Amino acid sequence: MTTQNQKFNTLADVESWGAAQGVVLTPKDRENLGKIMASERVRLEQSSPETAKGWADRWNSFYPRLLEAVTGAGETLLTFAQTVIVSLGVPTVLVLLLIVEHQRVLHGIELFETDYNLASFAAWALVLLNLVLEFQVHYVEHQAGYREELAQRSSLRLWFRRLAYWLGLGDSWTPENESPAHRYKSLLKLVTFAILALALVGSMRSVIEPLQGAWYEALVEILTDSSLLLILTWLGGLLFTAAAVLAAQGLSRYVAIRTVEIVADMSKRQAVAVDPHAVAIESAAARAAQALIQEKVEKRAAKVPFGQAVPDRGEAVSMPMNGSVNGHGGVSIERNN
Repeated sequence: MTTQNQKFNTLADVESWGAAQGVVLTPKDRENLGKIMASERVRLEQSSPETAKGWADRWNSFYPRLLEAVTGAGETLLTFAQTVIVSLGVPTVLVLLLIVEHQRVLHGIELFETDYNLASFAAWALVLLNLVLEFQVHYVEHQAGYREELAQRSSLRLWFRRLAYWLGLGDSWTPENESPAHRYKSLLKLVTFAILALALVGSMRSVIEPLQGAWYEALVEILTDSSLLLILTWLGGLLFTAAAVLAAQGLSRYVAIRTVEIVADMSKRQAVAVDPHAVAIESAAARAAQALIQEKVEKRAAKVPFGQAVPDRGEAVSMPMNGSVNGHGGVSIERNN
């Protein structure tokens, strides 16, 4: 099935589309694409020569640039304000959350650690580890090019499907790959549970310490003799700690994602500033590669003469060609038969 109306602007997108069609570019094809890119650069440079202009022409040329400068200044202020909020507001909130989490976790650690300094150090290590793991998960997934699937609304059918996968039922059962950061995600869940458990136990410390007897008797006494005020106090403390932990994880994830986006945008802007024709040249090469792969797909889909082997899916089909860019920016490909 062909997609002639589909438009690509980068070689990477065209190669991905070609790989999905089972066609890859040969070294000869890439050499011809390089010639097309060089031809497009010459055409673009020659089509915009510097000529003498009157004051009206200079104003007409300057005014759009002025508007672009004003728009750029506005975008700079917006991005600067957002960066200030993200750079100062988010860390400030995170620090406040960390202080609260530290105190809650410290009360829980003091149940089994008598040294206050060591308990405080352990509490700081645990709450900071919660943030570091979130950054680490995003970094590992980004480096591996991994993307999570879109979230789906809960339903019994999905639940039964997951249960069937877990049990290995069905003839079409195939294993699903985990995230490359699966180990760090499991560790993050453990740290989150530890923070919540320590916070809950720390809030119950004043009730647990005076209890005597066996542990099961103490649990029964807590469940039967605790007042409504104590139960709501424990529940409120647990919910607050959960909100603080999950909010810190969410803000850390947001900061990690925005950092990747900002760095990628800055790299793209720098590349355009160094070579203003890079985008147009890449687009011309992408159109040429798309036309080449489209022709290979159609050639492979045609009837094969009797006795001729059909190339395997993914096999490179060599087709000598000469590429050039016409005067209108289009790409023409000539086959050498």
